[in-house]
Amino acid sequence: MKPQDTTISNIPDCGPLCATGYTHHAVAQAGLGDQIITFFTGLLDTTNWPPRWYCGNWSDFHGWLYITSDLLIWAAYFLIPTFLFRLVLLRKDFPFPKVVWLFGAFIVFCGTTHFIDAIIFWWPVYRLSALIRLLTAIISMTTVYVLYRILPNVLLLRSVKELEHEINERRLVEEKLAASEFLLSEAGHVGRVGGWEFDVQTKEFYWSKTAYEIYGQSEDYFIGPEESIASFIKPHQEILRKTLQNAYSQGVGWDMELQLVTPDQNKKWVRYYGKPLFDSDGNLVKMRGVIMDIDKYKTNELALSKSVDLMAQQNNQLKNFTHILSHNLRNHSSNISMLTNIVDETAMDKNNIEIFQKIKRVSENLNETLNDLSTVIKIRESYLPSQELSFRATTEKVLGVLDTGLSQSHAVVDINFEIDTVMFPGIYLESIIMNLVSNGIKYKKENEDLRIELKTYTDQNQITILEYSDNGMGIDLELHGEKIFGLYKTFHKHKDANGVGLFLIKNQIESQGGKITVESKLNFGTKFKIAFYEKN
Repeated sequence: MKPQDTTISNIPDCGPLCATGYTHHAVAQAGLGDQIITFFTGLLDTTNWPPRWYCGNWSDFHGWLYITSDLLIWAAYFLIPTFLFRLVLLRKDFPFPKVVWLFGAFIVFCGTTHFIDAIIFWWPVYRLSALIRLLTAIISMTTVYVLYRILPNVLLLRSVKELEHEINERRLVEEKLAASEFLLSEAGHVGRVGGWEFDVQTKEFYWSKTAYEIYGQSEDYFIGPEESIASFIKPHQEILRKTLQNAYSQGVGWDMELQLVTPDQNKKWVRYYGKPLFDSDGNLVKMRGVIMDIDKYKTNELALSKSVDLMAQQNNQLKNFTHILSHNLRNHSSNISMLTNIVDETAMDKNNIEIFQKIKRVSENLNETLNDLSTVIKIRESYLPSQELSFRATTEKVLGVLDTGLSQSHAVVDINFEIDTVMFPGIYLESIIMNLVSNGIKYKKENEDLRIELKTYTDQNQITILEYSDNGMGIDLELHGEKIFGLYKTFHKHKDANGVGLFLIKNQIESQGGKITVESKLNFGTKFKIAFYEKN
C-alpha cells in the first residue's frame, strides 16, 4: 500500500502534477564540472528527492501495477542471462560465445533499470538510476556494433531446414557406411581376411576382429611388433624381421606366405601383405596391410604339388618301362622275322610249309603291332612345334595322294574353308586329313557314290573347327561309342580295317591340346568335329 501521509511530513512534495520545478534552479545555476562532481559524490544521496509515491497522483493499483511489472521484468532479465551463460559454459562449441556474454550483460543492465525504477517508489536514487541507464546505453550500443560486425558470419550459418537436410543425408550415409562395414566385416570373416595398421610414431598396432581370429587370440590380447613376429615359426620369424627392416629403411612393401603358430600350437599358412605409408615430406608414418588365412588352400597346393611330383616320377618310370618293353619285344620280333626269312621253304613238306606260313604271318602281325605302338609312344612323348598351315593346301596335297581311291569310289569332295589358316604341326594335320578321307573311302556304301564334305569355321568361343562328314556306312555309337577311338577297335568287316587310324588322330589332336568329337548313325554317314586350341 501507499505510505500514510503522517509519515511524510518532512518529505518534499512534488505536487500533484510534478510541475513545481523543485530545487531545479539552484543546481541548474552551477557549472557543468560542478554538476558532474555533485552527481557522482551524491550518487546515493536522496536529499531533496521525494520517493515516486509522492511525485504525482498515484493510486494504489496504478503504483503497485508499475512496481510489480518492473520487478517481474527485472527477474526475467536476470534469469534469461543465467540460462544463456550456462548454455555457453556447457556447450564449448556454441558459436559466437563472446556475443552471448555481451548480450547477457545488456539484458542484466536492462533488468537493473527496471529494478531501480521499482525501488525509487521508496528510495529515490535518481542519480544511480541515471548512471545505470548510461551503462545500459553503452553496453546496448556496443552490442549493436558487435552484432553488426558478426552479421555476415551469422548469415553464413545454416538454417534449421538445411541442418535437418544435412542430418538426414548424414544418417543415410551412416546407414550405408554401417551396411558397407558389415558386408566388409562379414566378407573378411568368410574369406578369412583381416586388416592391420601400425603407427610408426606410437609403435601401436591395430588389428581387425578377423585378424585376431587368425592369430587365435581374443580381441583384448595385446599384439605388438614383437608379438606379431613371435607368432610365426622360427625360420619365418627371421624372414619377417628382415622384411620389416627393409620396409623401415627403404620403404619397400611385401607379400609373403608364412606359417603361423596359434596358441594351441597348431600351424597354419597365412598370406601376410604390408605397404608403407609416407607423409608429404616423405617420412614413414604408418604401415597397413592384410593377413589372410590360406592354410586350406596352401595345404591342398602342397599336397597337389607332391602328387604331381609323384605322378611325374611314376610317369617317367612307366615311360622307361614302355621303352624297355617296346625295345626288347621289337628285338625278339625282328629276330623271329629274320629267322623266317632265312628258312628254305623248298626243303619242307606240305604240312610243315603250312605251319611255317602261319608262323610267318604271326611274326609279320607282331612287327606291325609293335610298330604301331612305337608310333603312338612317339606321338605322346614328342613335341612338334606349331606352324601356320593352310587347310586348303594341306587338303589338296592329301587328295592328290588319294586320287586313285577317290576316283574308284566316284567320290565328290566339297570344300568350304571359311578359316584357311591354323597353327598346328604340319605332319599331324596332314595325317589327320589323310586318315579321315581314307576311312571315308574304305567304309563307303557299296551301291552309292561317296560324298565327302570338309569345312572350317569358328564357334561361339572363337575356336577354329575342322568338320569332316561323309555319306558312308556310319557307326552304331550306342554299341561302339565308348571305344570308337580305341586302339585296334574296328566296327565293320573290311579286309583293310586295323583300328589304328582314329586312335592316331585322337592322340595327335590331344597332344596339341585339341579335341575331337563324332556324330554318326549306322547307314547314315559320319561327322567328325576337330577343335584346334592353337599354340604358337
